[in-house]
Amino acid sequence: MSEHDQSAQRTRPLIPLRDDEAGTVEPVHYRVHHLTSYRYAKPVSRNFGRAHIEPRATPHQRVLSHEVVVDPAPARLTAHTDFYGNSSTYLLVDTPHSQLDVHSHARVTVAERRYPIEPMSRPWEQCTPEHWGSLLPDSGLDFVHPSPRIPAGTAAQEISAEVFTPGRAIGECLADLTALIHTDFTYDSAATTVSSTLEEVLAARHGVCQDFSHVGLAAVRAAGLAARYVSGYLRTAPSAGGALGTAPVGEMIGSAASHAWLSVLVPGTGWVDIDPTNRTFVDQRFVTTAWGRDYADVPPLKGIVVGPPGASSTLSVAVGVVPEETGAGSPE
Repeated sequence: MSEHDQSAQRTRPLIPLRDDEAGTVEPVHYRVHHLTSYRYAKPVSRNFGRAHIEPRATPHQRVLSHEVVVDPAPARLTAHTDFYGNSSTYLLVDTPHSQLDVHSHARVTVAERRYPIEPMSRPWEQCTPEHWGSLLPDSGLDFVHPSPRIPAGTAAQEISAEVFTPGRAIGECLADLTALIHTDFTYDSAATTVSSTLEEVLAARHGVCQDFSHVGLAAVRAAGLAARYVSGYLRTAPSAGGALGTAPVGEMIGSAASHAWLSVLVPGTGWVDIDPTNRTFVDQRFVTTAWGRDYADVPPLKGIVVGPPGASSTLSVAVGVVPEETGAGSPE
């Protein structure tokens, strides 16, 4: 089967273009709860950690409140803002403990995303840095070059060449890239780990949202465009019993845990976010926490544990992103 035939069989997501005659869609209000739990086979004496679990303000998202709660109570709990504007939380637990629970509670509002037709219709070649102009920051160049998890010269160049054909509109390229990864790669939570390389994912064609985002980043950067890795959450709903981290049938893939997608810089409209895992442009179902060059810049939680030799641990993560009613008493 030719590449043209394969592309024709892929169902591309609709590009959310701005329509001046369309009505205004109200922002969605969410209550967000992210729980990371560690259980240790033997008590450990000290835990150092840094978490990227706080939703961040964006042109489409407003953070109304946020709180991090750690059990056992930490000796230190401080906030830090990095070069890209992400907020992270540093924690230190320095008493013996057999479990560690890190809760993030937040309330956010998420607005609709729609893009002007003209910028999304430009040839993708006009989205390279030499066409950015003076209004776009030089820091965007960080997202053009290789990064720790996205090396240069990978097999993603073949994907890039198939999608970014000469003169093609950038909006069509992003829609096709989203469909290509969604169709040609299989979601499999057992296929990779956080340390799996991009080349391993490209060879196996299996992985999770982190892996698919890295594939998309590599393909976009191979074309000379800026693309950043975005971490966050997907809208969920509690089960009949109200359990955190469960989602009803029909929810998007990745909705009960941390999620990841990618964002591409398009002059004239800004950053355009796509989610290959769910074959969609990012919309009001997504809550953004942080972005960076790749996963290594913004893992949900990383750190060092000090304890007895050979002490093992188990990890569980649960996420709830539940809409709030917008009646009386709702956030404005």
